[in-house]
Amino acid sequence: MATLIITTVIGGRRERHRWARDALTDAFVAFLEASWRHSDKAAQAASAGADAEQLLAEYREMRSQLTRMRLLAADGVVDAGQSLLRQQRQVHDVPAGPDRDAALAAASTARRGVIAAAKKEMGLL
Repeated sequence: MATLIITTVIGGRRERHRWARDALTDAFVAFLEASWRHSDKAAQAASAGADAEQLLAEYREMRSQLTRMRLLAADGVVDAGQSLLRQQRQVHDVPAGPDRDAALAAASTARRGVIAAAKKEMGLL
């Protein structure tokens, strides 16, 4: 009987950990995909006339996924995510041209920081 109880408790913990890891992975992927879409649309804005509303939609998606990350990830991951979110906002706010190019480069650097933090959080580094 004791073995059954211990197995049930340990199995339940494993399932919760697996669920949290899967949910966190989904949040990382969605956050990063929204960031790349935002950057791509911003880079195309000068030539193709990307809609500011499209950029804002991607920014909102990043904010939503960052909220999920806050619930599931360590502070270092959240800090990296907030840094990227701020950089993406900068991309959104500056006009097309050299300032936007610089903001896109800063966002790219911040995105690599999120990837590194996510890998560390998941034990992949």
